[in-house]
Amino acid sequence: MSDVLITILAGFLMLVGLLGTVLPVLPDLPLVWVAALGYGLIVGWGEHGLLLFGVISVLGVIGILSEIWVSGAGARRGGASILSTLGGIALGVAGLLVAGPIGLVVGMLAGTFILEYVRHQDVDKALRATLGIGLGYGVSIVVKFMLGLAMIAVWIVWLFVR
Repeated sequence: MSDVLITILAGFLMLVGLLGTVLPVLPDLPLVWVAALGYGLIVGWGEHGLLLFGVISVLGVIGILSEIWVSGAGARRGGASILSTLGGIALGVAGLLVAGPIGLVVGMLAGTFILEYVRHQDVDKALRATLGIGLGYGVSIVVKFMLGLAMIAVWIVWLFVR
């Protein structure tokens, strides 16, 4: 396969990964990372490739961790316990597997609400915690999207400074 085709394929996979930051049914930042890794392994690292791949790797790890941290911070700000936050995330993952992206959001919000309601027996507190995790998750999408763009921008620099 020619270098041009590999470059086009890597770029396409990165765009799919970027789209995955807003559509949870698709892989996201790990796909961008794998595309960059594949590009380096197949086309070659060049003079600056390993350093730039390292930057891409750090950005990807920050993106993955930020999703967890920002969603959790939103939940905590809304008054949710760690157990409710983890339960909401677990039900979100289950919802994703059952019903796709809508299931992720519904499962996460419903799980947080139910666990907080059981904890406090107060609808207002449960709603506040649910709103917090929902807003945190929304912010984490924006953060991951921006980090995905940064990862792709670093890869584009890599193309020109090989």
